[in-house]
Amino acid sequence: EIIEAYKQKAAQLREFAVQMKEGPAAALKAGERRAAFLLELQKPLVARYGFEESAKGVRDAMFAYADIAENNLVMKRNNHMERLLAAGEDIDYYLTVVGQQVIRNLGTKRPAPRSAFPLIPREDFIKSVEGRLLPIPREDMLASDTTEELVAACKRGDSRKAEALLGQTGVVNLGFHGLGVGATTFAKALSPKLEVLELDISGNNIGLEGAQALAASMPKNLKVLKLNLSRNRLTLAGVKAIAESIPRSVEVLGLGFSGMKMGPEGGSVLAQAIPPEVKDLSLDLFGNKLGDDGVESISKALPKSLEKLHLVLQDNDLSRRGFFMFDRQIGDPDYQRYLPNLKPENFTKSGELDITEFKELADGTMIRQVDWQRAI
Repeated sequence: EIIEAYKQKAAQLREFAVQMKEGPAAALKAGERRAAFLLELQKPLVARYGFEESAKGVRDAMFAYADIAENNLVMKRNNHMERLLAAGEDIDYYLTVVGQQVIRNLGTKRPAPRSAFPLIPREDFIKSVEGRLLPIPREDMLASDTTEELVAACKRGDSRKAEALLGQTGVVNLGFHGLGVGATTFAKALSPKLEVLELDISGNNIGLEGAQALAASMPKNLKVLKLNLSRNRLTLAGVKAIAESIPRSVEVLGLGFSGMKMGPEGGSVLAQAIPPEVKDLSLDLFGNKLGDDGVESISKALPKSLEKLHLVLQDNDLSRRGFFMFDRQIGDPDYQRYLPNLKPENFTKSGELDITEFKELADGTMIRQVDWQRAI
């Protein structure tokens, strides 16, 4: 009977289906209106079968379905209703058995918790039903179609076109676009008046020349700088060029140097680049072989103004000394490098010990790798 009721209201359902294709924010509002519309159709139907004519009665009636795991007909009917609700439009997905069981048992299905927090977020979140957050594209990020035009202009060396497309926008995702030598053209197109620059240019093989071009064009009055340069083979010279170009005025700094293998000297270079009044610092240092000494250089350079710190330390040849070096700066007020404004809830790091005190050789011999007095 519900299926027949949906068929009779195909025109109204088509309007909702079209509205729900207009973007996340519009979809949320259209979804709420459609839910209210369907509820009014369902109430009198469930009342005919002894359930309360209310939202609670509809929910109780839905829970009274035959067991989903054993009755495949229920699943077919539910997916048929999804097709009716789409009113001829493409269906985003079909409900799986597991999904329907969750809905049957809990009344709703929540997405899995987020486990990825990129250096440069590409989405904003708006409030949805039941405390959920709905992801929508960032309004301040260069649109994807404009980004494609920008990449094409940079590859052919058209700096005037690139500058026109970029305008005063400082939030750009160019990750894995094969930019190559076009990075030099992009750098020339950056506005010198920017106060916020969030640039993901990872995986573009920009090399030392591209890094030096970005460094030369770095806006001088930045307050926010997030720069993901991972997988670009910059060499230590490229890392140094970028580090030396970071304005001292920056208060929010995020740097992605994954896989640069810059060694302890690179840690020293980054340490000298940390602005004196930075409050929010994120460093992706995966695969850089910094060693304890390189990490110590960064630790010593952290300013007292720091309020938030995120570190990626995997594959850096760290003993206990290096891996836990930052932790003591939070919990020990008597420590000389104590950071008074950095609270435990605002400090995150990922990684593991690469070097333990002892190592077993192939013949079974145990050797000491580090001085335990320094590795505690």
